[in-house]
Amino acid sequence: MTASELREAGNPYWVDVLPAGEFLGLADKTVLHSGPPIEYGRMCAAHRRSLVNACLFEKWAKTEAEACRLLEKGEVTCAAACDYATDGSGYGIITKSVPLLIVEDRDFDSRAGLFPAEGRFGGGFCGWGVYSDDIAANLAWMRDTLFSELVAVLKETGGFPMRDLFAEARRMGDELHSCQKAIDALFTRAIVPYALKCRNAPELLEYFATTNRFTHNFGQASSRALVLGLEKKGMRGFLTAAGGNGVEYGIKVAGSDTWYVAPAPMIEGPYLVPGAKRENQLPWMGDSSITECRGWGGRIRPVNASVSGGIVINGGMMDVNGGWMGAGSTRIPQACLDAARKASTSCGTGGRRCAGAPHSRGCAPS
Repeated sequence: MTASELREAGNPYWVDVLPAGEFLGLADKTVLHSGPPIEYGRMCAAHRRSLVNACLFEKWAKTEAEACRLLEKGEVTCAAACDYATDGSGYGIITKSVPLLIVEDRDFDSRAGLFPAEGRFGGGFCGWGVYSDDIAANLAWMRDTLFSELVAVLKETGGFPMRDLFAEARRMGDELHSCQKAIDALFTRAIVPYALKCRNAPELLEYFATTNRFTHNFGQASSRALVLGLEKKGMRGFLTAAGGNGVEYGIKVAGSDTWYVAPAPMIEGPYLVPGAKRENQLPWMGDSSITECRGWGGRIRPVNASVSGGIVINGGMMDVNGGWMGAGSTRIPQACLDAARKASTSCGTGGRRCAGAPHSRGCAPS
């Protein structure tokens, strides 16, 4: 399959909203994060802080100090989101209670899920690792109330089709990683007939109309479902994951559970927020370049061609708790690609491997 064919492939439907524990089979005291597997002690401060917040969110700990003790003793399992049928957008914090938007690719008989954009809280807990009582209550409301009647409508009608919406948005100028202006509007218009069948239609339509880039989460889930479906069908020669954890960047190649890693790159190029300095930035965080794995994003419109080597990835910078995060313009480290090529020619691994079935759970560096 060529890159252009991959870009057009798939037939994604939004079919459900389920807790991560149910859809992914997450055990208690398990936290998924963005990027390749990494031990708690090696994580960047932002991820460590997010895991502390995850313990508070799930009520595994009552205080930050208690949460730190759990994490330091290894009583909480940390795992890469892309070793499951999901991905870790932003900080990628997923625990058993987090709601996931379930997308089914009907061309390839595969499903993947990703947490929703958190409305007025933006990236909130899942995307930014931020915790408060209000953020926790909002996620629970989204899971148990906001989407509940809409999910029943989706099941009655056979799901919400998105393939034509994504295709039209690309024709209108969206590259579906950092730009979702068209798809946000197209999705909101198309969901109206479904929402009007729900008693909470005003709340649903307010969410879709006022949550900026909410379709990015649907695009990532659609992309993840596609690459997992292609891999299941035996296709090879493409990436199934690409993301960073603020320390390392990693990729996975179809047909292998191995992570090929290199130091996470810093952000380059002209799309930095005015006032941001290099010392304020985190190295690459997040798995949203799953969109590039299926030919969207920077594969459509690179934002900074001067960045050399690898495959371009692009996004937007945000100020979170005084520190800049996100993406201006960067590329998959060439070392990741070189390691994958070397492994494919030598029949070795050359990376970090998860034991067991494809996308096995709870893997750690070997």
